[in-house]
Amino acid sequence: MKRLLLLTLIVLSIAGFSTAAQDEPLTVIATTTILADVAQNVGGERVVVSALVPADADAHAFEPAPQDVQRVAEADIVLAVGAGYEAFLGGLMENAASVPLVIASNGISMYPFSGEHGHEEEPADAEHEAAEPLGILGEEGVCEDDHAEEHSDDPAATPEADHAEDEHEHGACDPHVWTDPANIAIWTDSIAAAFAERDAANADFYRANAEAYKAQIETVRAEMEEILSAVPEERRVLITNHEFMSYFARAFGFEVVGVVIPGGTTAAALDPQSLAELVEVVREKGVPAIFAEASANPDLINTVAQEAGVQVVTALSESLTAADGVAPTVLDYLRYNAQTVAAALG
Repeated sequence: MKRLLLLTLIVLSIAGFSTAAQDEPLTVIATTTILADVAQNVGGERVVVSALVPADADAHAFEPAPQDVQRVAEADIVLAVGAGYEAFLGGLMENAASVPLVIASNGISMYPFSGEHGHEEEPADAEHEAAEPLGILGEEGVCEDDHAEEHSDDPAATPEADHAEDEHEHGACDPHVWTDPANIAIWTDSIAAAFAERDAANADFYRANAEAYKAQIETVRAEMEEILSAVPEERRVLITNHEFMSYFARAFGFEVVGVVIPGGTTAAALDPQSLAELVEVVREKGVPAIFAEASANPDLINTVAQEAGVQVVTALSESLTAADGVAPTVLDYLRYNAQTVAAALG
């Protein structure tokens, strides 16, 4: 009788452990705090989310610590922006082959960077034409060129030649999609689908959270439109430290006319001639302010501002702030940048 009772207790204990294990929240690693906040809103209490790149940090300069290798290897899901944004991620995923890597930006229309020198070269009175998307971010997290079919009819062409030609014509894809709220809504659906696939029993929960969060995003987008309506048409031009506001510009009727550091990364080099050319662009456009980033070194943009006689205003780019900062959430981030631009240019 004692043996039967002991066996029953063991069976019940194992059953209880199995049930508890199934009820444990998903462990999610997001590359940035911006992605992490979106994921937490979608997953709610069903997920535990942490970011690799900490708050107030520059993802372009991030170097993983040894403990990050273990964090990624033990995760249920890893979330990334894609389009080459996370240069640091390849080595981490090599040690986590069984962990699903979800590219949140899949399905977003991607745009090229503005150019080699980071500013437009047409005359000041030229009519600005809206840029066409370079392609759609595909399943592998890289840009799928919308113009690929234009090269396929040439029997002498090779895929390598086509790729080289596209790179020369368009440049690399700009991964900073999150400055447009519509793209964060796409992130939300991508993340909800990933969570639902990994935890099918709670799929409806994730989808409901996603719909509720997208409604909040739309409310903030409308707020941003209202805030930015204070900026007159002739002042709707942006010059930034590096190219991170192109999607914001297209969404709200602005134009990025120059960047201090070309190529979409804060780590790129800049020659003195390009710096002098950018000073002339700032003077030519007559903007009262140019925009530095809270997470990047402001020395170069301060030099440009001093030479051109304009002020430097700090915006947010790669990261949310700490909990006691101006933008601890994505919705705060979006509002803050809209308010900052409107106050500087309005």
